[in-house]
Amino acid sequence: MKIYTFPKSRSLRVLWTLEELGVSYDTIKVDLLNDSPNVISPHSRGKVPFMVDGDISIEETLAICLYLCEKHPEESFYPADLKEKSNINSWISFALTELESPIWNLLKQRVFIPEEKRSLELVNYFRNESEKVVNQLKFDKGIEWIAGNNFTLADIFMSHTLLWAKLCDISISPAINDYINRATNRASYLKAQEKNNQ
Repeated sequence: MKIYTFPKSRSLRVLWTLEELGVSYDTIKVDLLNDSPNVISPHSRGKVPFMVDGDISIEETLAICLYLCEKHPEESFYPADLKEKSNINSWISFALTELESPIWNLLKQRVFIPEEKRSLELVNYFRNESEKVVNQLKFDKGIEWIAGNNFTLADIFMSHTLLWAKLCDISISPAINDYINRATNRASYLKAQEKNNQ
């Protein structure tokens, strides 16, 4: 299995999933920001992550992660039970739509767009939208992870996006900060981060 990656990108989520599932894999770092790249992603839009598993090729983070969960079922991480799975899927959907959209746009303004080309109006708009959605999150006392007492695929998508919010200096509650720290201190995250950033 080969995963095309780029440092500090969403490919981390795929590697994190692989580490949680205990699946072996190889990474191929793409020259994503190079005008004359030596390594190009096979992704139809030149993005990462991209996965090749035998004769199966998949692009887009969630599609890859769901494929991995279905190929390597791990009941506590992505259960077969429809009720439990629906709760996990709801949180993943929230992470990818409501939560990630304003945070990712803010991150682009702050990191990827040169300072002289940034729009203060857009920065302020996406900061306000990010703070609104982050403030909607409430953690039930006594429940360790976002969808219950087990770390699941939803936690990878939620905690990684909330980490972006933290990097953008969005105000987060002590409970959210604790959640991010617990997720990113997992051995699976640390291994995935090391491999993704090589």
